[in-house]
Amino acid sequence: MLIYVTHPCAVAGVFVLALDGMPVEAFERLRDSLPNIAEVASRGSWGVMRAVDPPITVPAWASMFTGRDPGELGIYGFRHLDRSSRRGYVVTSRDLRERYVWERRGLRSIVIGLPPGYPPRPYGLWVSDFLTPAGRPWTYPPELASEIGRYVFDIEYRTDRKEEAFKALVEMTELRFRAAERLLERGWDVFVLHEIGTDRAHHLFQRFWDVEHPQYVPGNPHEDKIPRYYRLVDELAGRLLKRLPEGTEVLVISDHGNQAQRGVLALNQLLAEWGFLRFRREPSRGEDVDAVVDWERSAAVAWGGYYARIFINAGGEEAVDLKRELRRRLSVLKAPWGYIRSAVFEPSELYRAVRGDAPDLMAYFDSLRVRPVQTVGWESPWLEGNDRGPDDSLHSFNGFYAATWGDARRRDLHALDVAGFLERAL
Repeated sequence: MLIYVTHPCAVAGVFVLALDGMPVEAFERLRDSLPNIAEVASRGSWGVMRAVDPPITVPAWASMFTGRDPGELGIYGFRHLDRSSRRGYVVTSRDLRERYVWERRGLRSIVIGLPPGYPPRPYGLWVSDFLTPAGRPWTYPPELASEIGRYVFDIEYRTDRKEEAFKALVEMTELRFRAAERLLERGWDVFVLHEIGTDRAHHLFQRFWDVEHPQYVPGNPHEDKIPRYYRLVDELAGRLLKRLPEGTEVLVISDHGNQAQRGVLALNQLLAEWGFLRFRREPSRGEDVDAVVDWERSAAVAWGGYYARIFINAGGEEAVDLKRELRRRLSVLKAPWGYIRSAVFEPSELYRAVRGDAPDLMAYFDSLRVRPVQTVGWESPWLEGNDRGPDDSLHSFNGFYAATWGDARRRDLHALDVAGFLERAL
């Protein structure tokens, strides 16, 4: 149980608009049609928010607002592997044991949707995140849910039904901002509004908007979807900003960027071809590796997503040799369009400490432009598309921030400096 101790905030308050997955390139390209976010940028500072390793929603926001890197937090993604049972589990708010910067200061807070946000964090007013299971309590205190009313946590974004998805995206976002409007009059020193919709817009429509995407076609019917959505977010944000108490500082920030997907690599297929991974039976096409892996006879198993986590099934010098060999083999790969380079790290090379259920190796393929997936049973390690449904966007390190304070000459901010940057305004 978190202890709520109130201390006065030095300013009228700080309002944080947390736009998941917004790349700095989106602001640079659309700035003229985003007057409210542009106004925040013009009043203080703005630029690239360099994401943590890995650039994923969980653990990114937790690192940004605690100032602790993922290794220190012991959080490396949405799911972790329990080595003792060899079973995966979903990371929740209970796995975040560090306090946010406003909690450390004992400030009054209202937080909407910040991941990992389920179960609701018992501090201030809290609305759970997009990972909330259906039918479970989603606010703290519980009675806050009836005050908010209808609310949508997430949408189906890996789909070919683009028009239907866009309508759902708009509805979800309007409901989230409506909830923020309803809570804005409550007492607070820090107000955090997280919107997952910006990330979903890129996963839905990146190839229709990004001229560098291999499948981009000029004049396609969905080319305006991302600009339309950002204009909606800017308009809704403007309504909130107009209602903020005089003297309130504002931070608009994302946790990572988004970029065009160049290819898809079934990494476990490759590990099996190299002899590092063995199966209990012949896998069916597109089957998850967890269902068929023979751990006793396998030297390495990989999990996919936006980056690869590789788990070594050995110890001592054998594990050292295995990691060295895998790093050598993965450093350069031959893709269907040519050779690509990979960056492969041990967690200790990226983090100040390594806690919890960490992988043995972490791999970024082609500067995160190639998606590693963990399914097996394919004819080739190189797939034509995402194995879990249409999704043509991958994460990047180039997030975005704009604040009403800071040095206008500074054009970048590292994720691990966000907590300190925020504290300067409190």
